[in-house]
Amino acid sequence: MIYRLFILFLSLSLLVPCQAVWAQNDETETVPEASAAKTYKELQQEIIRLKQADLVRDTVIKNLIRRIEQLERHGAGKEPVDEQPTSSALTTDDGEHKELAPEVKERMRKQSEENYQLIQKAFEQRLGREGGMLLAPFKLTYEPGISYSHASYDSIVVDGFTIYPVLVVGDIVSEKIRRDIVINNHSFRLGLPRNLQLDLVIPLGYERQRSFRDDGTHVANDTEGVGDISLALSYQLTNRVNFWPDTVVGVSWKSKSGNDPYKQDSADVPSLGTGFETWGLSMTSMVTADPIVLFWGLSTTYTPGSDKKIGHVSPGKSYGGNLGMALSLNLDTSLSFNYGYNYTKETKVDRQKINGSDLTTSTFAIGLSRAESDFYAIDFDLTIGLTRDSPDFQFSVSFPFEFSLKGI
Repeated sequence: MIYRLFILFLSLSLLVPCQAVWAQNDETETVPEASAAKTYKELQQEIIRLKQADLVRDTVIKNLIRRIEQLERHGAGKEPVDEQPTSSALTTDDGEHKELAPEVKERMRKQSEENYQLIQKAFEQRLGREGGMLLAPFKLTYEPGISYSHASYDSIVVDGFTIYPVLVVGDIVSEKIRRDIVINNHSFRLGLPRNLQLDLVIPLGYERQRSFRDDGTHVANDTEGVGDISLALSYQLTNRVNFWPDTVVGVSWKSKSGNDPYKQDSADVPSLGTGFETWGLSMTSMVTADPIVLFWGLSTTYTPGSDKKIGHVSPGKSYGGNLGMALSLNLDTSLSFNYGYNYTKETKVDRQKINGSDLTTSTFAIGLSRAESDFYAIDFDLTIGLTRDSPDFQFSVSFPFEFSLKGI
């Protein structure tokens, strides 16, 4: 009997602590289950939020694709494209319509506007430089830029005086010319009413020229100052209607503000001017084939003759053309390719043609434009010469800034 009571007491004493441990384990297991349930709900909410964000993004992209086709219609004198109404519901891949919260709709609208402005800015800068798109009325663009170009060619000189790279007077001596030119351009473009735009370019430059002759002599000279200032007026002739492309025509005038090469004591002394005034006519057209903009143009220049030391010099007329395309890489970056060709007829001295003085220049250019904001952008250009009369290469960087003069 005593033995049985002892066994019973021992069992009860062991059972009580085990129940406490079991209760503690049950509480411990309950906490992770509650935490897991909470984490699961948060993950569900996060998945729903991400799906909604994807739907918003897809809708924004569709709107941008549709509206980018209207970009070229933002020419001078045209009202801005009407904003497309944003739908208050999105359709999922399963065909289910989901109503958006007001704050999400507002965010989608703002994002669409900001992205479209960036796309418009990137294309406007590139096409504006190519002459295919004009600024809206009372819009002003100031574009400071710097470029470096290198040219090399062989020349024949007589008594150290060269009229053109292939035009010589005197004892014949062969020489190699190396020219390095740095130009700091200050360009201004102003949009005017009635589909007009005014352009002004003020170049400040530095040029270094080195001559290497067969007799072993080497001459190096440099110069700096203001180049030939130019002025242009452009007009939006047609806007794209049916099969007609956007077309801009322009007239330009280049002064002789730079130093005159015909007034230099020697051909070894470089000059930043041409010594002549020049008038030009141009026409540029463009069409949009999403996401590419194609543009092409024709131009001609006429330079009146002028009396120089060597007689009455009449530079030949020039005719040129270009063909290119601009491609949108993303919301704020565009890439462009441009091929240019120009032919200049022979120069006349005292009404006599100078044989071999005609020039043929051909270049291929690659440009990159990035819109940092709706206020300014950055442009990079690399131009490669394809003929002997063209510079070997030219690299330039510019920073267009846009201002609105309305209300001033």
